[in-house]
This record gives sequence, structure tokens and C-alpha cells, in this order.
Amino acid sequence: EFMDKDTLVEIKVKRVNEEIEYKVDCCKGVTSEELAHYLDEILEGICSWKPEICEETVGTIVGKIKVEIVKK
Repeated sequence: EFMDKDTLVEIKVKRVNEEIEYKVDCCKGVTSEELAHYLDEILEGICSWKPEICEETVGTIVGKIKVEIVKK
């Protein structure tokens, strides 16, 4: 499955059995700094769209998450 030629970053979140998995695909030209900027902007947009989500998560959050970044 290949990304559209205009896609810079693609994020997928899915449920597999009892776990939630996510995958971040970046096109070949995206730098780590660009990816960090895009993720910051996405989070800012989500907080603007649904401020209650960000307000509810201001406290302490503890958990494990697996990061999978695939460059194509």
C-alpha cells in the first residue's frame, strides 16, 4: 500500500484485538524536524476543535506506546 504522491505524513490508528495500534508513514523527503512540526500542528488543531480533550488530559498520563515510523 503506497501513499498518494501528495501525501507527506499519514497517521493510522486501529484496533487489533484488545490493543490500539498506530502507524506513522512519512514520505522520503520529510525530516524529523518537519514531522515534529506537523504533529505539533495536528495536536494544536485537535485542541482547537475539541478543547475538552486537551483540558481533560492536562493531568498526569502514564502509559506505553510503540512508535513505528516508516520512510518510503
